[in-house]
Amino acid sequence: MSRSEKSEQTYQKILAVSAKLFREQGYEKTSIQDILNKLAMSKGAVYHHFKSKKEILDAIEENTYQENMRFLRKLVKESTGANALEKMRQVFMKYISAYDFGERNKENLTAHLDPHIMISDIRLQPEHTSYFIGLIEEGIADGSIQTEHPTEVMEVFFMLFSTWLNPILFPRSLEEMRKRMFYLQLLMKNMGLDFIEDAMIERVIREYEKGGYSD
Repeated sequence: MSRSEKSEQTYQKILAVSAKLFREQGYEKTSIQDILNKLAMSKGAVYHHFKSKKEILDAIEENTYQENMRFLRKLVKESTGANALEKMRQVFMKYISAYDFGERNKENLTAHLDPHIMISDIRLQPEHTSYFIGLIEEGIADGSIQTEHPTEVMEVFFMLFSTWLNPILFPRSLEEMRKRMFYLQLLMKNMGLDFIEDAMIERVIREYEKGGYSD
């Protein structure tokens, strides 16, 4: 194994171990020493890659973002919709179907109640919307989407879907979740992006139920 390969392997190991500790203990309660103890590495080995715990968190969030974007790009590329609106509906339905609503994701969602991780997530949300802007603009061009504000519409959607509808942040009954999903559907429709179908809402509710996300 070359030196660069060993360095990358160490880098990824630091991220994996740190992410697990952040989920289990919370970002604030996890120290660099905790990470070093779990890794059985010297402080110099970690500081060679990261100057601080915040840099580790930023790298974990960036990895997650890039992984999500690769998955979404694949879904869009494979979509067979007749227009951009149909493509968006297919992409989000497949994304929901592939999403892990099990115990590991519950750990992730719980970890994201940590204020440091929440702030990092919120700052990344505009980047999450960027990939869909081109798809919305394609829909405006083909007439399937009617909005003059593609960026703002997607930012509102992601903010509400990932925060307001977060079942860990706001525990609700399944019926209360369903009512809010229908309101989000109406809101998006009124904003010119009518891509949330009833079947998508029911799929989200079934996944929440399967994962035990109800008070």
